[in-house]
Amino acid sequence: MTVMHEEKPAALEGIDLTSASFFADPYPTYRKLRESGAPYWQPHAGPGGGMWLITRYHDVVNLLKEGRTTKCALGLKRPHEVTPFDYTMLAKDPPEHTRLRGLANLAFTPARVRDLEGHIEQIVDDLIARVKPNGRMEFIHDFATPLPAIVIAELLGVPAEDRDAFHAWSDQAVKSFDELPNKTEARKVYEAGLALSRYFAGLIRRRRQEPQDDLLSALILARDEQERLTETELLGMCLLLLVAGHTTTAGLLGSGLYTLLKHPDQVALLRERPDLMTSAVEEMLRYESPFQRATFRMTTEPIEIGGVTIPAGQQVSGVLGAANRDPEVFPDPDKFDVTRHPNRHVAFGYGIHFCFGAPLARAEARIAFSRLLEQLPNLRLASEAPEWSTNTFARGLERLPVVF
Repeated sequence: MTVMHEEKPAALEGIDLTSASFFADPYPTYRKLRESGAPYWQPHAGPGGGMWLITRYHDVVNLLKEGRTTKCALGLKRPHEVTPFDYTMLAKDPPEHTRLRGLANLAFTPARVRDLEGHIEQIVDDLIARVKPNGRMEFIHDFATPLPAIVIAELLGVPAEDRDAFHAWSDQAVKSFDELPNKTEARKVYEAGLALSRYFAGLIRRRRQEPQDDLLSALILARDEQERLTETELLGMCLLLLVAGHTTTAGLLGSGLYTLLKHPDQVALLRERPDLMTSAVEEMLRYESPFQRATFRMTTEPIEIGGVTIPAGQQVSGVLGAANRDPEVFPDPDKFDVTRHPNRHVAFGYGIHFCFGAPLARAEARIAFSRLLEQLPNLRLASEAPEWSTNTFARGLERLPVVF
């Protein structure tokens, strides 16, 4: 029986997506939502007053390839709520999305990523060499944050002296995907977006005067000579490349290392069989997905999911972290197994909006974990109580002290 919901259903008992226990371990909550079988209505202060959370794997996959949704939210927002991401392909439907996606794919083609691998190895080795004499490091600050920041900054052509500010702005800007708890946080996100926009606008002016062999210069060429981008789209593309190439990977590196070190049997297996590292990275992505939810979607006509018909004009969100623990697809889903096969996780999304930064994130993680295990044979946790971020969209660690 299909139920039409104009009135929102009563909340499931015990569901709190803002509690400390949820941020520490969201998976019991996800299990409860999955087992209910139906979409879950989560109120928020943004457009539409809330969103439907979709948690079962097959429902999430169907949603992500669903043609009866739109990703464009620009007309729903007040001026102070608009972020630079509203002008990127994350917030566009075909054909605009198709055009922008084609240009973005130039950044992370398999060939370009292969060409980068030797340089990524050198950056990883340098980061390890800096901390090795100390016998300890705070992994997020000393490794997980700088590695992808250096790689994406070099790819775009951002000068080395600007990377610290770059990271701080990026961390704040990605919070625009989450439902912010108060006006103070919303203001910080807005200001970070403005700072990034101003920074890139200045860098674009400099590259127009003095083009270099970097991705930003190539995008400017696409804008100025081939007219494939508007000026606003060029700026938005820079911001999206920053997030796609930085935030996802930093989250993967932090939670991935924590997960590994919590499973010493899997570390031992990887030391014995380094060829399993590619599979291990896929399992890290499944087990602790860097992005827990897919980005904004709104129904354009009624959609039936889990026996509930969601009306047109309502926000729907696929919960990637929940789908990746669905026992209907992943046997023993709460077990971390670096040999898991098949592993059809949706950590990078699905369909036409699949994360275009995935090849680079995978390469950085594979190289980083291989080098860390090889060069730091006694690597272990310095604390059993990591600090998880309080963001329901992006899952990552604030701190991760380790010793070796």
